[in-house]
Amino acid sequence: MKLIEIKESELKSITLFLIDKKIILHPIISPDGIPDFSGYEGREFIVILDRNILIGIIRLVNNGELKDTHSLKVISCFLAWSEFNNIALNSGLALTEYSHHHGSNIESSKENNIFLHIYKQYSPRDWFDLAMGKTKTIPKIELEKRKDFEFFLEDDHFKMHYLEMLKLSQLYFSDEHEIVKKFELFHKWVFDNILICKYTTYFAVMLLGGKSKTFRKNEIDYESINRICNNVAWDLTYLSFWSTQYYYEKDAKQVYLFATMDKELRDLFFLTHKESLEIYKEVFGEQKGQTIINSVSEIYVKRNKPEINPIVLDKMIQEEQINLNETLNRKTLSNNVHDDHVG
Repeated sequence: MKLIEIKESELKSITLFLIDKKIILHPIISPDGIPDFSGYEGREFIVILDRNILIGIIRLVNNGELKDTHSLKVISCFLAWSEFNNIALNSGLALTEYSHHHGSNIESSKENNIFLHIYKQYSPRDWFDLAMGKTKTIPKIELEKRKDFEFFLEDDHFKMHYLEMLKLSQLYFSDEHEIVKKFELFHKWVFDNILICKYTTYFAVMLLGGKSKTFRKNEIDYESINRICNNVAWDLTYLSFWSTQYYYEKDAKQVYLFATMDKELRDLFFLTHKESLEIYKEVFGEQKGQTIINSVSEIYVKRNKPEINPIVLDKMIQEEQINLNETLNRKTLSNNVHDDHVG
């Protein structure tokens, strides 16, 4: 095998770039987006890729280039860094999302064939040259064999997060309740119906506190709002599924990190792992914030967990979709009446 020379200055340059962009996350190794592997010597590291990272990789090798110079820099630095440090990349969840988007395994299988062949066709030097600006293109990937894969599977994590988004969107667009009541209703609904996820708990702060761009500048119609709920549910699924991996890793051989270029998703991660409820007071004021904290505290207690299975979740999804549609219809009607009065 031909030895590839990597200069220390090159490795330092791409590492500092990735640290600056804060795309590699882990509650202990990288709680602020700045990886520190101290105390984890001798472990195997795997990075779970989110959809936006995988898209960049696939486009780069399919086209031999990326027109967006920033994305090219991020993707090439990330590939160079992971290869040099012998860190494996896992695209499984991103491909599962893609299969659900298309409703089949066809497109996700195509991408997986490409992803699996990348390490055979390209060397670390290819990524370092792109990262350092020595080259702007690479040869397009060439596949000899293709296999079929199964990614289009039932996913309870996703279904629960989709349900949460359906409920949160109802509360977001509802004019019937003030903010404290909205949180009380949401937390009670979660407690009664599904598993509790800390990422969603903090996302509710971002959304209902106006710290998220999720529903801004979008038409208030069911199809567009439902599509957004679906997309955000996948974002939450990445974080919650990943948490089932890192939660048990104290004595595990493999350690899972997560990589994303999505700023809001990173902000949610950073906010959640501050492990502080003071954000409620910062966003909603001392009195309202404390009231909301009290309602949050009530859901983090021992309880008889609700029955979770695909049949129950599917039935709940149908019910909450109807509720969302009715909420949006009332919102649209209210806006039309207001516009008529103003006119």
